[in-house]
Amino acid sequence: MQASTSNQGMFWSQARELFEEKVSCLDSDNICGLEYSQIESK
Repeated sequence: MQASTSNQGMFWSQARELFEEKVSCLDSDNICGLEYSQIESK
């Protein structure tokens, strides 16, 4: 059962990292002025 808990922790850690990357991208100045479809493709 310990390995399962460890795997879940690793999964959520990776998911959180990807989420933070998306938030950072959307919060950057580079996103300003882009069309919705351009933002979505990023």
